[in-house]
Amino acid sequence: MKSYSDPAAADKVTEVHEKVDKVKGLMQDNVKKILETHVSIETLQAKSADMTASADQFLKQSVCLKQQVQSRNLRVKAAFAAVTSAVGLYLLMPFFN
Repeated sequence: MKSYSDPAAADKVTEVHEKVDKVKGLMQDNVKKILETHVSIETLQAKSADMTASADQFLKQSVCLKQQVQSRNLRVKAAFAAVTSAVGLYLLMPFFN
């Protein structure tokens, strides 16, 4: 009781309690920020996984489309060669008779 009856000692105790409360508040804010950051990191990881899956699907589709275009180009070239040969033979037919 003697220490609490002394106003100087009471002020120091009050000062220490205020500092502890201030530090406690800061720590609570830091923990909240850490939890928010963790949630945002998890969200970013989920989005990253989705984007990776989309990129893989895009790659597969682009390879398939490339093969389709190459196949179509080959067919067009073959048709052009056949038509050119047919026209050439048609034009050369009078010379063989």
